Formats: sequence, structure tokens, C-alpha cells
Amino acid sequence: MKKTYLIFSVLLIILLNSCKSIIANPGKALDDNFLEIGKRYEIQDYEAKVHQFKITSVDSINVYGVSKKGKCIVINKKQIREVKKLKVGTSIIVSISAIAALIFIPI
Repeated sequence: MKKTYLIFSVLLIILLNSCKSIIANPGKALDDNFLEIGKRYEIQDYEAKVHQFKITSVDSINVYGVSKKGKCIVINKKQIREVKKLKVGTSIIVSISAIAALIFIPI
């Protein structure tokens, strides 16, 4: 019984971590067309700070956004190391289907 809960917990953590897709990293350049206004992104800068916010606007130099706490965030594009797009809705659907498969399919 404990093994089942352990497997279930590990599977759930993996599924929730997989709800992010990498849009830009040091090997893949950031293009303005990839960033959608009004969507939530996780941006890591070269100082290893991770910012999660909703993008409000993008210009040729900076990316502007608002965090969940209402704080305005401005990040220079040259300081961006990695950009990940959050896909929480699809990961919830995948998680629920994985849980259903664990319950209904005998091992």
C-alpha cells in the first residue's frame, strides 16, 4: 500500500513539473513572436532569479509583466536566460487521466 502511494506521489510530481514548455534558452534565441500578451510565463535571468508573471507588453528592449501579487516586473531581454510557458490546464487533465488509469487498470 505504501508503495502505491509512493508511486502515485512521484508520478503526480513528474506530471505537474512537465506542464512547462521551454520557449527560449541559451541555445535557442528569444523571438518576440513566441511571447503572447496575457499569458503566464516563468522567466529565469542570468542572476538565477526565477520570475513567474503574466506578460502585459513586449518591446525591442524589455519584457513587461505583472506577478500574482500585483507587482510590476520589467526584465531586459539581454538578461533573460530561459523562458518557460506554463500549461497548467493541460497538466491537470493529464494528471487526472493518469490517476484514473492507476485506479481502474489493475497492476
